[in-house]
Amino acid sequence: MSERDDDLPPIPQELAANMRALRSMSPSDALVERALSKLPERPERPAAAGGARSQRASDRSGWRVFIAAPALAALAVAVFVAGDRGACSPAIERSEERAVALPDEGHAWTLLDLWTHRHADEPAVVQLEVPEHVRVRLPDGEGGSLEQHCRQERCSHRLTRYRGDAPLGVAVAQPGRYEIHVRHESNEARVRERFVLIAERE
Repeated sequence: MSERDDDLPPIPQELAANMRALRSMSPSDALVERALSKLPERPERPAAAGGARSQRASDRSGWRVFIAAPALAALAVAVFVAGDRGACSPAIERSEERAVALPDEGHAWTLLDLWTHRHADEPAVVQLEVPEHVRVRLPDGEGGSLEQHCRQERCSHRLTRYRGDAPLGVAVAQPGRYEIHVRHESNEARVRERFVLIAERE
């Protein structure tokens, strides 16, 4: 070793043991076959002028495959593991329609009870989309609520919800049909909910 190598700290025993274990691992035949099947087919080349030249080319190709096989197998394992980690369960979808009785003056509030129980104890990132003229009460981060009034075609709100949180409150003041979309995702589930409010004045 060089003098520079002597200055390097020793590799921790646990890391060295893990490296030896990783080197001793070998992928299954099925995994290697799956990885090799993804390679493009080798294009056909014109026949070589001499038999000796063709034999040398064949030998080189064989050594190339022999040397590349372990690296290819390791890559296949990494892709396989990454694919499993990135897999996501299909989204749960539901739709609900409800009638809203409007008062003579003011707004009529209704509660949207989201299916946050699908996320177990994981926090869920919620994307709430409401149409124009809909008011929504959102947590202000200090234990209270903040009222937002949508004054454009559609408004989007992003927040974090936990199982057991109070339902979201939305309000309308004019008769009509209002379609509200809610998406919430966590490590446990993906849920898409659609609420259709039919507002009529009594």
